[in-house]
Amino acid sequence: MFLIVNADDFGLSKGVNYGIIEAHKNGIVTSTTMMITMSEVDHAVELAKKHPRLKIGLHLNITLGEPLTRCLTLVNDKNRFYKPIENPNQDRFSEEEIYLEFKAQYELFIKKVGKKPTHFDSHLYAHQLYPKAKQALIKLAQETNLPVRGMTINGFEEVRFFDFFKGNNGVDLSTILFDKINLFKEQKYSELMVHPAYVDEFLHSKSTYSLPRVQELEILTSDNVKKLLKDHKIELISYDDERIRTWQRSN
Repeated sequence: MFLIVNADDFGLSKGVNYGIIEAHKNGIVTSTTMMITMSEVDHAVELAKKHPRLKIGLHLNITLGEPLTRCLTLVNDKNRFYKPIENPNQDRFSEEEIYLEFKAQYELFIKKVGKKPTHFDSHLYAHQLYPKAKQALIKLAQETNLPVRGMTINGFEEVRFFDFFKGNNGVDLSTILFDKINLFKEQKYSELMVHPAYVDEFLHSKSTYSLPRVQELEILTSDNVKKLLKDHKIELISYDDERIRTWQRSN
């Protein structure tokens, strides 16, 4: 069994960036996805240079902050993306505008990071919530020959996506992980989505999910969790592992 542990939101804030690096350096995080439009993305890029074993995908974003492109159907009168909690009218969305925004974020990622991302996912499940975002991402993924969270395309092995690793005050995440370990064992390839961080002013004031990120960080770096994966013979990998690239093996 192979497990990708992916930390979302790289670049969202310095506290998030430091937490992800800690969870990688001293924990089980193998991969992260970068929010290329956020204010602390350059800080994330500099940290990533010092930790080249951390694999970096692209956390495509049409649900937070401002766009890179002119996409009038996706933003409010303040030029900010609609959040899913606002229940925007999806019929109004332009698939072409979503695609162009995704492509601009992809191109900016390459400019800043210096290479292609290992894979794509999206902030607040955009490509899983919005059919037009899904189609736009499929188009971009096919053009770039990259895998997408929760989808099986481009000749990559199926990677089963699990998103249950989110806590609230009083929730024992280690118990949740222990209880769910058999779900990983039933799959050849799995991805566990996580959100480790240190709480900084940005998270404290702007995010509805802040303090539990510290709890996640503690669990992801714990000896008990490392032992759990070892005892169950679950190997940690990333999306760039050649074993999930079936097209590569067929050439």
